[in-house]
Order: sequence, then structure tokens, then C-alpha cells
Amino acid sequence: MKERDSFKENFDDLEKFQKDWENNSWKSPASYSLENKHLKITTRANTTDRVKVRTQKKGFTTGTYKWRIFVPKFTLYEKVSIGAFLYHNEKKEYEFDFEIGSGNKDDRKKINLKDDEAIVYCVSQFSPSNSSHFSVKMNAYADFEMELMDVDGFYLVKWTINNSLVKTLQTKVKSSIGFRVHNSLENLHFMGDVATTKENYVLFDSFSYKNDAE
Repeated sequence: MKERDSFKENFDDLEKFQKDWENNSWKSPASYSLENKHLKITTRANTTDRVKVRTQKKGFTTGTYKWRIFVPKFTLYEKVSIGAFLYHNEKKEYEFDFEIGSGNKDDRKKINLKDDEAIVYCVSQFSPSNSSHFSVKMNAYADFEMELMDVDGFYLVKWTINNSLVKTLQTKVKSSIGFRVHNSLENLHFMGDVATTKENYVLFDSFSYKNDAE
């Protein structure tokens, strides 16, 4: 992929979707589909389902990444998480995330979440490992934006939620590293206190990438 390429996905064209994205689910059914101009992903109750799709292209670098997501009403404290993230796992592993879910009771209490709010973890998984917690309304659409900038050969990452910049982090990840984009719903153990009791879902409305130099 050329560095300056832009990328837009409205999840309204199955042929285009199948050309640009691929299944990356981990030991679980590929339970996703395009429905009503959304990417719908589901996970089963009381499982460790990790349902993921990723871009076939893997050379995403500096630029702005935007997801519009319908965040459903999760049962409080259950282990389920929406993922909108960038991942690289060739010689080394690098990952920048939005992880959105009910969250565990202790983390919710730290930022005084209301019962109608989900927790958002803005995370760098490696180089450095760093996580911060924010809020977003459940049963509503939300906009998530991640900007990667080149500062002296390394990524500076900015996380924005609903047009509000919430986090900036200078990383030690070289700005030559290319990523794939991932959309997921996963029953992750660290995203809650108890196993899920129902089928959960998420709706991805759109995704876009734009190189800011364009």
C-alpha cells in the first residue's frame, strides 16, 4: 500500500468488503456480517469468543484513523469488549487500541462511570505499555479517532473520542512500522469481572483512513 493512500469503508458493499477485509477471528466462529450498512459482529454467551476482521493491506502508517461505532448497552461488569485498533506482528509486536466495554467494577469506579456509560481503554500495548480510561455513552453512536504522527522517526499517537482529544503519547515505535486495521468484538477476561450471560453485538458504521500529508 502506498503511504499516501486513503481508505474509506461504509460497510454497504459486500463485494468491496470481501476484497478489502479478511477474517482474523481467534479460535471462535467468524460471526460477522454486513447488515443495514453496518458491520455487525457478535459473540456467544459464556464463551471466550474473539471475533475480528482486519484489512488485507498492512502498510498503514502516519495519518488519521476514524471509526464510527454504535456502542450497545452492555450488561455491567461482563467480559466483552469492542476493539478498534491497529496491530503489527511481524518481527516484533506493536498495537494501538480503543477497547470499549462495560469494564470491571474497580476501573469503572476510578472514573465514576454512570450505569449508562461504557469504559474506553486507550492503549499502547508495547513500546511503551500504557493505558488510560475514559467514558462513552452506551446505546448510542460514538466517533473514535486515532492520529499517528512522525516525531523524530517515532510515532506520536493521539486518541480522540467524539471530537475531544483525550490522550497523547510519544511512543518508541518507529514510524516506518506498518499496521493492519482491526474491528472486533471479543469476550476478553480483563474487560470485566464475570462471564457474559447473553449474545453480545456491535455495529461498525464506518471506518476511514487519511494520510495527513495528502
